[in-house]
Amino acid sequence: MEILAFRAKVIQVPNVIVQLTRHDEWTSQHPGIMGPRNAFLYFGPSNSPGQVAYGNGERVPMPYYLRKKKDGSNSRYFNAQGGKEFKWKTVSSQRMELCDSLNVYAVWEKAPPGLEHDAQVTLSATSLAFATEVLTTLMLNLVAKQLDFW
Repeated sequence: MEILAFRAKVIQVPNVIVQLTRHDEWTSQHPGIMGPRNAFLYFGPSNSPGQVAYGNGERVPMPYYLRKKKDGSNSRYFNAQGGKEFKWKTVSSQRMELCDSLNVYAVWEKAPPGLEHDAQVTLSATSLAFATEVLTTLMLNLVAKQLDFW
């Protein structure tokens, strides 16, 4: 039996809000998971960059989670709530990796055509401690690419 880890809900009132929620059943199977259960992406007018909030926490501008260190870079940097810096590195149009200077924490890969899912995310055991941040920043990077503010 497959258990879903997260669910995304999109609301438009008048600007788009995406709520990412971690499923309790999945969380109960992974005791190392910490951090907020929910994250929110608040987009600005015409789907412009807005703000990100974890749980009931402070809203932070989206560009903070999409920082680049060099022009033309395929990597976007962010600091997790614990302060550690990570980057989402675009390896190809089919693959992104979340890493720091030493380790890969998560991998997003497009699925081959014909499968019932569009992509797959693989989390390392270490990344479970900040799984909500991993999925939130991945979603933000993918959306930013589609909306041309990446």
